[in-house]
Amino acid sequence: MRSIKAHIVVVVLVGLAVFLVSGSLLWLALGLPTALAPNTRLDVIKIALSVVAGVGGVVALVVAYRKQQISESAETRERVKVLNDRFASACTQIGHDRPTVRLAGVYAMASLADEWVEQRQVCIEVLCAYLRIPYEPALDSPWLHDEESEIRLSITRVISDHLRAGAPVSWQGHEFNLVRAVLRNADFAGIQVSGGRLFFSLAQFPGGRIAFDGMHVSGGEVWFGGASFSGASVNFDGAEFSGGRVRFEGAAFTGGEVSFRGARFTGGEVDLSAVSADHYTSPPVFDDGEKPGLLLPST
Repeated sequence: MRSIKAHIVVVVLVGLAVFLVSGSLLWLALGLPTALAPNTRLDVIKIALSVVAGVGGVVALVVAYRKQQISESAETRERVKVLNDRFASACTQIGHDRPTVRLAGVYAMASLADEWVEQRQVCIEVLCAYLRIPYEPALDSPWLHDEESEIRLSITRVISDHLRAGAPVSWQGHEFNLVRAVLRNADFAGIQVSGGRLFFSLAQFPGGRIAFDGMHVSGGEVWFGGASFSGASVNFDGAEFSGGRVRFEGAAFTGGEVSFRGARFTGGEVDLSAVSADHYTSPPVFDDGEKPGLLLPST
């Protein structure tokens, strides 16, 4: 409101100035006691009218610009309102009792993250928060087809789809907080980590298959500090580590298999040096040969 009033005051002052200038010129042209030549008087009148027309045009442009600003501001407010409504709706779906509705909410939140760049991190945090909810998978089911696990697998696939090369909308550079998440049958195969941070600290991998095969870490950070690899088949086969940092500080390898077969270590740092011996009873499998940047526990 103050901005509109300010513009009105400016327009009034400009109009007053136009009136005074044009009036003075007209008085000079028509009211001087000393007679002017007809041609001179005509020129002065033309100048006065030109000034009036020019300043009037400026005033019109100012008013039009202000109207455009008001219109664009209204459109922005409406867009943000729509996006907020979609966010609230997706959150409600994700928290629904019915698994099919929760799954629909996952894809609705992912779609919103693609469109709402300013709040993309918030949308990502909602998806990651779902994976951090306490969960006890049915370890006696080898394929784990229960509905809850399918929802969690879908979330990891949504995240991975946005971190792979050629993704229509990339989520590179964002933070993915999966601290204390319980993951069984998660798909992170082929993801590209060139920036941002992925936290799997204190995560549990109690069974099933966790796919990191073909991933490429060229920057950013991936943390597995304190993670428990107790029964899952965790696959880093064919991965490439050319930059960034992958840390396993305090992780426990006590069951299942963690495989780095065919992985390439060309730079960066993959650090398992801080894993204690009593938590290293099922050590990861590596190919033979030199691996720059790979730090293993001392024996």
